[in-house]
Amino acid sequence: MERVLPRPEARRRSSRGDGNGLNFLFNDYDRLVVENPLPFNPLKDPVLYEELMKNDDGLQFSHTMEEQIGGQLKAGFRLTELFEDRDRPGNGRLRDFAPTYLATRAVKP
Repeated sequence: MERVLPRPEARRRSSRGDGNGLNFLFNDYDRLVVENPLPFNPLKDPVLYEELMKNDDGLQFSHTMEEQIGGQLKAGFRLTELFEDRDRPGNGRLRDFAPTYLATRAVKP
């Protein structure tokens, strides 16, 4: 999710927060088992798509770091901050091994 601030004096800043895709790579319920390729796209797997629709889970997608951060850089933004975070406790085992979220702050010179 990217947000460019609307105030005229703030239009030169961009904040962005995304997952790094690891939460889509693994089945995180009992054991960490690699299940899906990255970037994750449930539209490419008809069985998974049907399961998500049946359970009313909605659709989520992952993106490459090139798409996420590269898009900001190509738009002329300069990266000034980068922050990684983990999922909340009790929401899967992956958080014990790696951060799964990424946030950036960028400014346009």
